Amino acid sequence: MGITLIAVRNPQWRTVKNNRVDSDGNVVNDSDGNPIFDVVNDSDGNPIKFIECQCQWSHLGDNTQEWLSFAATPWDTEPHGVALYAAFLNGDHGAIAAE
Repeated sequence: MGITLIAVRNPQWRTVKNNRVDSDGNVVNDSDGNPIFDVVNDSDGNPIKFIECQCQWSHLGDNTQEWLSFAATPWDTEPHGVALYAAFLNGDHGAIAAE
């Protein structure tokens, strides 16, 4: 089954972050009890980014369906995710908001 993008809105850059963990693998919290997140960098030391947006997809209905959150990435295992990321970089869906 082919998956086709019906519509997309609200693209915004996001940075990949992981929970900080201690040497025992436990999540580290700040003084208020909130988890601490660390930015994930690529092999060159640059933050890894993706594009968060809201989509409507053909395999889930028509243009009356609810908007679903979607993370467009170049490492997606599905072709439609990689294609959407490339389309964003190409400017096909307008400007991408800053994080």
